[in-house]
Amino acid sequence: MIALKEPSMKTYVFEIRYEKFRATVGFLGEYTLYDLAETLIKALEFDFDHCFEFCDNLNRSHRIERYTLFADIGEADDDPGVKYTLISDVFTKNRTMLFYFDYGDDWHFPVTCIDIGEEEATRRHRRVLSRYGNPPVQYPPCEEE
Repeated sequence: MIALKEPSMKTYVFEIRYEKFRATVGFLGEYTLYDLAETLIKALEFDFDHCFEFCDNLNRSHRIERYTLFADIGEADDDPGVKYTLISDVFTKNRTMLFYFDYGDDWHFPVTCIDIGEEEATRRHRRVLSRYGNPPVQYPPCEEE
């Protein structure tokens, strides 16, 4: 019997930061920016209930390259969307982009692709790999006057 070699898939590892909080998420196989956002939100323990974007300008002043959920829902004609844009089309190793979530509460998280490799595997997966520190509270209690 001939042994078949397992297919090789790209692995992507990302780090998201917020003050003293850090988390890493990993992907085996080809995923979209929407999938990345969903996994980052899981690492933050947020509800995935707002629009978001990935952009290349970390100081938020002038965004040159940006990918938005608004484009996928028909509210932004100029920007590419996130639901069909592959991680591999946007991220290279050591590239950092700003993950901007919830335009009302203005959550900004730098996201860095810390590793890209090849792995032999039979199925794709994505998951939170590690978390350090306490994540921010998405909806802090309101102060009563």
